[in-house]
Amino acid sequence: MFRERICKACDFYKPGDNLECAGFKILQYLIEKGRLSIEEVEVAISEACEKNTTEKI
Repeated sequence: MFRERICKACDFYKPGDNLECAGFKILQYLIEKGRLSIEEVEVAISEACEKNTTEKI
């Protein structure tokens, strides 16, 4: 359920892969326990990716 939404920003993500990194497992745990929402994760992903793009220029 969360793989596409969380992992799409990762350089190592390949659609169809069944591998789960520790980062994904931690985020999934926090979301399932109600400590973090998927929307909060998506905001963090968009901000982190934007920052990384800016740093590379």
